[in-house]
Amino acid sequence: MASYVIKPYQAAHADAILKYGEYEDYGGSYPTHALETEDAWTGFYNNEPIVCGGITPIWEHVAEVWIIMKQETNQHKFFMLKNIKDKFETTIQKREYHRIQAAVRTDFKNGIRFAKWFGMTSEGVMQKYGPEGKDYLMTARII
Repeated sequence: MASYVIKPYQAAHADAILKYGEYEDYGGSYPTHALETEDAWTGFYNNEPIVCGGITPIWEHVAEVWIIMKQETNQHKFFMLKNIKDKFETTIQKREYHRIQAAVRTDFKNGIRFAKWFGMTSEGVMQKYGPEGKDYLMTARII
């Protein structure tokens, strides 16, 4: 029987996902430990992390939303993303954010779809923004 669990985020969860190809040439240099906050979670399917997400404050009432998910097609990903989205919504209200934003790689179609599903709109492309020199789309939701 399938088992779904949401747990507080730990860097090891994202490291496990990233090793499966989220970023090219991942060598453990992505600062996953910096994402450990009380507003970050990991979704597990059968004890395997499949999606991590969190909200990191930038300054009062403004925060960055982040998601790290397995690239492979996973029939359970939507279920877990819905649960993570619910955690996001609760946190946004609790922390009284009026702007949340996310930088999403332009070639990460699932990430762009999640941003739109989460009510974010595009504010433009940031060229060569990421650590790998890729272009990112800045998205935001004004609350």
